[in-house]
Amino acid sequence: MRFGRVEGIVVPVETPDGPGLRLTVSLETGSRLTVIRDETLRPVRPLEDRAVLSWHADQWTQETIGVELALKGWEVVSGGGVPDPEPGALARSASYVVRQPGLG
Repeated sequence: MRFGRVEGIVVPVETPDGPGLRLTVSLETGSRLTVIRDETLRPVRPLEDRAVLSWHADQWTQETIGVELALKGWEVVSGGGVPDPEPGALARSASYVVRQPGLG
């Protein structure tokens, strides 16, 4: 069984269609860090404050775990709370502990 930690970050960007968010979701397993998802998405809620950025990061990170990582056999063991965004810091998701059963 392997264990890992999944986190996502979002960074506001301008796109030809208006405001967008650059999402990066990574999986850390031991000394290896793998980017699972890296794309620019349209916000699903108005970007009124920094807390909304963290909300987007968390929603899309959960989606990534539930779709992309689940197809590879990963499942969530636990998750923390969404951190309060601080000025100048990246907007982050909660940190999720995941496991991949059946591997020795």
